[in-house]
Amino acid sequence: MRVVVACPSRVMVGFASMTLLVFKVNQLGDNVVYLPVVQSLVAGHPDWRIVVLTSPVAARLYEVCCPQAELIVFETAVFNGAWRQPWSLMPMAARLRGLKPDACLLGDDQGNVAHLLARLSGAKRCVGPQTPHVKLNFLIPYRVAVSENMSVADHNWTTAMTHFELSGEMPAPDLSAFGSDESGAIVIHAGASREYQRWPMKNFVELANRLAATHKVRWIDQGGETGLSDAVERVKTDTLDELVRAIAGAKVFVGNNSGPMHIASGCGTPGVILIGPSSPRWDPAWHRERFELLREPRLSCQPCDLPTRPVNRCQNMQAPMACLNRWSVDAVHEQVIKLCRPS
Repeated sequence: MRVVVACPSRVMVGFASMTLLVFKVNQLGDNVVYLPVVQSLVAGHPDWRIVVLTSPVAARLYEVCCPQAELIVFETAVFNGAWRQPWSLMPMAARLRGLKPDACLLGDDQGNVAHLLARLSGAKRCVGPQTPHVKLNFLIPYRVAVSENMSVADHNWTTAMTHFELSGEMPAPDLSAFGSDESGAIVIHAGASREYQRWPMKNFVELANRLAATHKVRWIDQGGETGLSDAVERVKTDTLDELVRAIAGAKVFVGNNSGPMHIASGCGTPGVILIGPSSPRWDPAWHRERFELLREPRLSCQPCDLPTRPVNRCQNMQAPMACLNRWSVDAVHEQVIKLCRPS
């Protein structure tokens, strides 16, 4: 692993007390992947004031798993779109400056607004990933480049480790505070934040019905699904607590490349994942040997997502969604049954 720092730096050592702002205002899965950084910083520096800027969907993650950290919550779309209304940035910047931060740390996937606010916060040291597609990346003086084969989780860890006295290998997130319902069922979550990342819903329904003939199956309700057998237990997870407990207690998790997949990875729950367009940088970061990742490397368009960001739509005009439609219900059923067998 090669670490490139964009300008000369001195690792921050000897700080008995400091205020650190951590920027992670995005989706649940991104925050699950980032959680080990925050947990390790809090554990390693109990005298530091660590303030995490995050989204409503991820706030509960830190409340439960990292209660020592303070939270500032922004709606992701409002936060990322604030550059369109520059006057809205000033109250944000003033609020952060009022915290008198000594340093700022940006996680992967933080855009121009995060870069600008970090620089306007008054912190003497701003640390983040080297992401050339972000126009204001130059505002972060201490940047750590990503190598071609480095996962997002590893890049986050390396960026923090280079500047904030973390050491050793990246740990898995500790999600044990949520508990587990210990259902021992096959848990299916058919959702993903972007439509082009989803295996067809009708396929998931057919798979659930077939599996329910021989196994206990729990279906995480997405809303509006039809055709499920009465043998499939439908589960509403209205809170993050309920979602994590359901996945942590599963025998096997089945789903798309999504936030719940990263929860399964963190919990060590075996999984069958329809990878679709996602870059390998977003593969499960922990317990990789427990996952069957259904990816078709022979497709020249796969992955269409760039290593640093999603493209937000299928790029294959001749065979739309070929990367996901490639997988039949029979093929996925076979992989799930294989994981269910005693090792």
